[in-house]
Amino acid sequence: MNSSLSWKRDVLPNGLRVLRYPRSSAMTAQISVAVEYGSIDDCREKSGAAHFLEHMLVGGSQQRITLHHEIEKLGGCSNFETTPECTFSWVNVFPGKIGAASKVLSGLLFDSNFEKDKFEIERKVILNEIAEASDDPRDKIGETLIKCLFKNHPVKNPILGTRKTVNQLTINDLEKSHQNYYAPKNMILILTGNFSENDAETVISNFQNRENNSHASRYTIKPEESQPRKETVLERSGINQSYISFGLRTVPAADPDMPAIDLIDSVLGTGESSRLFVELREKRALTYDFASINMSGLDYGFFSINCAVKTKAVKQTQTIIQDELEKLKKQQIAKTELEKSKNMLIGNILRAVDDYHELPRLLADIEIHFENENSLQTYINRINQLTKEDITHAAEKYFQDPNYATAILTPKK
Repeated sequence: MNSSLSWKRDVLPNGLRVLRYPRSSAMTAQISVAVEYGSIDDCREKSGAAHFLEHMLVGGSQQRITLHHEIEKLGGCSNFETTPECTFSWVNVFPGKIGAASKVLSGLLFDSNFEKDKFEIERKVILNEIAEASDDPRDKIGETLIKCLFKNHPVKNPILGTRKTVNQLTINDLEKSHQNYYAPKNMILILTGNFSENDAETVISNFQNRENNSHASRYTIKPEESQPRKETVLERSGINQSYISFGLRTVPAADPDMPAIDLIDSVLGTGESSRLFVELREKRALTYDFASINMSGLDYGFFSINCAVKTKAVKQTQTIIQDELEKLKKQQIAKTELEKSKNMLIGNILRAVDDYHELPRLLADIEIHFENENSLQTYINRINQLTKEDITHAAEKYFQDPNYATAILTPKK
């Protein structure tokens, strides 16, 4: 059993990075692949291409569909998703089936053949997905906030694309993206759960001889410098409450200030003893649920607070949120609250390590941002070292009124 917070990391001659985190006590094994091609790599006119290509991996030809179904014949399950920074695939099977499953996954990722009729079918499926996301007030308001915070950085482009861009994409566009990005040097192969060294070698053999002539590589995007759009208010029929998304830009994942910002997120919004839970729900019953989220990537970061309240309580809720941010700047956090918030933050990390579904994504993100198998332990050590002065300093640095943006979705009058 792996009781460490480090893992084995190798780089193959073809550039493929292999991460191994075995758990002998687990009942299943997982193979995951992160392709460093996400929504931020597409230009605005072709936004949604990375996500469209993700759909085509499993539905882009009859051969692909048949191959994908083999995973269920092995007693397994799978998931494919697109994020701003990668396309992530995940397969969970019996330990003895990991070799066969890796052959399936390798075939889906490296096959470059797509069929026109399946392309049109997946276009319709994606347009339905876009419509469903548009119907969800939380998705809509979260997307609106990001557009308020980022004028130039492509993180503002929706992962799914828009109806216009998806309708304009061609099968040739996706073939070019596949040729450019689906190469071993752009991939991270992750093995977790119950597998042996022999299993690992079998899995790796299905990836290590793959090559293509791709010259694509991710470039660092210039940090956003534009002023956030202060407030955007949208109206919609058919909703009974107003949805608020309040946020600000922060820093990339590898920035030295990120651990302190993550800890502030824990102080404000992690658990039922967090400051915003107590103020918004426990004391005033303004909302049923809320989320405090700190997101970061290679060259962007943002912090957001989201909740649904009665329309007449929108201003009151905004005031409470900003007052809590001001308190962090003016009043040092108590030692007991600091330790509690550290424990909550580290506890959530360790629960992710214990989760067979979350662990591969956690390892992929760490590899993308740090390329180091010891980064998680280093990060936890940094959290434990943070002081109340570090919290105050980070709050003073980032919680400034010109940096704030708010998106509001209200019932149509």
